Amino acid sequence: MTDVTPVSLETVARLHGITTWFHVFVYSAPEATEEFDKVGLDGRSGYFASRSAPMGPVPPEVITATFYNFPPALVERWMRGRWEAVSPTEASAARWRAVGRVLNTHVRPVMPADAIAEATDIAQRVVDGLAWPGRPLAAGHAAILDQCPDDDLVRLWQLVAVLREWRGDGHIALLTAEPLSGAECTVISYALSKGRSFLKASRSWGDDEWSAAVDRLTADGWISADEAMTEEGQVRRRALETRTNELAAAMWEAFDHVTANRLGDLLEPAVEALTAADYFAMFGRPAPKPEV
Repeated sequence: MTDVTPVSLETVARLHGITTWFHVFVYSAPEATEEFDKVGLDGRSGYFASRSAPMGPVPPEVITATFYNFPPALVERWMRGRWEAVSPTEASAARWRAVGRVLNTHVRPVMPADAIAEATDIAQRVVDGLAWPGRPLAAGHAAILDQCPDDDLVRLWQLVAVLREWRGDGHIALLTAEPLSGAECTVISYALSKGRSFLKASRSWGDDEWSAAVDRLTADGWISADEAMTEEGQVRRRALETRTNELAAAMWEAFDHVTANRLGDLLEPAVEALTAADYFAMFGRPAPKPEV
């Protein structure tokens, strides 16, 4: 008998974790830095340009709005006038080249062709069922699927990128309704993060902006004076994550528990291989130490 059990919030959370790890290696991969440099995307512009490229040559203000937790001045510094030298198509192509290099080196040996095909089929069916109102980053990344290179792993990665951005767009909507500013979100994540130094450095909020966010969050009961989460803050953060997962569950409405978890099962070996290759150390997930 076929299992038609609906997808639970626990499964939605599990899939968010697995798809996030399968996606985010590109933000720490030296291969990405190399490919971005080749097309003139130096420093932080590689990240901002390649992630926003599916929306077209948008100005820094749009990138700040959709990425949400980066200082406007930082985005302005790296992206003002950048599209005059590099096209969105070139930025996306550079990112895909980096993704292909990493996945074909580290993931293909542990993920057979039939597993890639099955995962791609599930992810494609999920994307085909999505609606786009209020999901600008996800919609943009879905719109360029037909531009993907002829590489099965890269296409799977791009489909997963759509799923991650779709959930993320919904999460940002909740943050604005809370309301929490981009700086405040960063402080909260910093209070909970295992990769604290990377998080603070990558978001690059100024000392005054950081201090102001700490003061507001402290006064509102989110964190203590030493930037640790309070019990109230932890409860409120869990509530935000739960509500985000409730919104994200909509993408799985046409699927059952078994099918949804099958996608997670298929991607897990890839995440383990990328972890072992040490692509996640800066996010607080280092490669396992070899047994003595």
